[in-house]
Amino acid sequence: MVHASLIVFRELPVLESGLAGPDSYMRMLRVTELYQHWNWFDITIDRANAPYGDTLHWTRPFDLLILLVALPASFGMDFETAIYLSGIIVSPLLQLTTAFALVWAMRPLIRPEAWFLPAVAFFLQPGALAYSVVGRADHHTLLMLVFVLTAGFALRALQNPLDARPAAYAGAFAGFGVWLSTEFLLVLLICVTALGLPWLAGERERAAQSKWFALTVSCILLIALFVERPLERFLEASYDRVSVVQFLVCVCILLFWRVAESYENRAGTSSRPFGRLLLGLFGAASAVLLVNSAYPLFFVGPMAEVDPRILPIWLDRVLEMRPLVPSDMDSLGRFIFYFGTGILAVPVFAAVLVQERRSGGFWTMSLVALACLLLWPVAVKHIRFSGYAEIAFVMALAVVFDRFLQWTHGVGNDLVRGLLRGSAITVLLLGPLTVGMNLMAKPLADKDAAGQSLSACSVREVATFLETDPRWAGSQQTILTFLDIGPELLYRTRHAVIGTPYHRNGDGIYDSHRMLATSDPAEARGMMAQRGIDLVLLCLGSAERIFFTAHNTGASVEDGLYQRLSEGRPPAWLTEIDLPAPLSRQARLFSVQR
Repeated sequence: MVHASLIVFRELPVLESGLAGPDSYMRMLRVTELYQHWNWFDITIDRANAPYGDTLHWTRPFDLLILLVALPASFGMDFETAIYLSGIIVSPLLQLTTAFALVWAMRPLIRPEAWFLPAVAFFLQPGALAYSVVGRADHHTLLMLVFVLTAGFALRALQNPLDARPAAYAGAFAGFGVWLSTEFLLVLLICVTALGLPWLAGERERAAQSKWFALTVSCILLIALFVERPLERFLEASYDRVSVVQFLVCVCILLFWRVAESYENRAGTSSRPFGRLLLGLFGAASAVLLVNSAYPLFFVGPMAEVDPRILPIWLDRVLEMRPLVPSDMDSLGRFIFYFGTGILAVPVFAAVLVQERRSGGFWTMSLVALACLLLWPVAVKHIRFSGYAEIAFVMALAVVFDRFLQWTHGVGNDLVRGLLRGSAITVLLLGPLTVGMNLMAKPLADKDAAGQSLSACSVREVATFLETDPRWAGSQQTILTFLDIGPELLYRTRHAVIGTPYHRNGDGIYDSHRMLATSDPAEARGMMAQRGIDLVLLCLGSAERIFFTAHNTGASVEDGLYQRLSEGRPPAWLTEIDLPAPLSRQARLFSVQR
């Protein structure tokens, strides 16, 4: 119902073009090329950043998942069409799987009869839903599933310090999450802390349990290195993609817990919290010094090697990277829209946690508390992490709701009890969404649920024109256009582009921006000649206009080449191409004269 309503009322482009957002098209291009050539280690998109090519930071598990989902459909259609269908449905299927996994994960914390609220609440979390819409082939939905599975096993490990199996399973899933994306190191940190705190408090057996957690993480990452990298690049460091950097971090964690286990075995019952604290501080300091000496950029983050030239013109403007700090009525509405569940649930959950401080369930609940405490500020800083924070909030909400149901059992009147429960469910599920949307000054009607603009031209129609017109259909053309359009053109045509919305393509992003934002036509012509550009495409969308506004280069808006082209005032060396009637009102196409 949620996904159907998004298609109908939010006008997702699924019925028209099938996929939503540039990442989906680039992912499908990558998977299709893998199927066609089976060059497993080739992560270069040759037709991006033309004529040099561009490498992606994505890893292979999600590509393989799309192929596996496509396999049953391939019995009734050709495999490439089945891959396309798989890309459309994979994220909703993963979201549904995550909802069931969430029901399982919360069993150590809530009674079985309270399962339905967290399951339903998960479908109504805007950040998580944005990555799960129909047609969005995005590995973030898989990451959320892995997060829930990791948390579920970690919760079971915290129930019993003598049982190392749940900790080992949690470590395996945490390692797989880091394999998918290095941003999962945040979840790894939460689990290591949640298992380590009871050890500091005196539960000696946690050292062995944490050792097994770190061991399985390290084993999975070692497997990932062999799967993702050819032997000649095995030791190559990467901060945005699984590499020896993340493996070294996890090995340091493993070594520490092995030392802690030996310490507990030697000291026996005479070990003291102060000794554990000193050992923990020494271990953390040693790990930080070792990693910093070998890979100092690790502490900068996954974007450590990003070209600084693209930060002000692109990366700082990307929707996923924007903060959600309330500063006015509109931003307050967005804050409540995304984090309203946490606003309602976390304070009450904190009170429940205090009440449980002397009970056996305290350490289990502390994992949820740590997740909320760490993931909330990270999500406020970068909206891309909102899905993780929302899952942590839903876990806290489940505990609060279960306690509320237990309290209402004492209400003798069935009508009053029903009204209390119905009102609570309505407020918890719909209250934040309703308040947040009413406070937002700017409606979201011009964007889809994934944050993509719906007001630009139809790239599908442009691609059809480029593929069918005899002037361009016979050979590969290099096209200069807005970077968000690039992936769909790559997927739908044989042509090449310069800019794509990925941080490793620093040269392509900067050069494409400079060529159309500059007020010097001679400079633009020289750069186009160097890149071998044949066509210039303007899609005339609002995001495109903002990207090419000339204040980023110090020139006035009226002097920029993009502004001249959009007004029909091209220089002599650019010839405008007549487009078909429906398309001519949406886009402009120019041929470069050499």
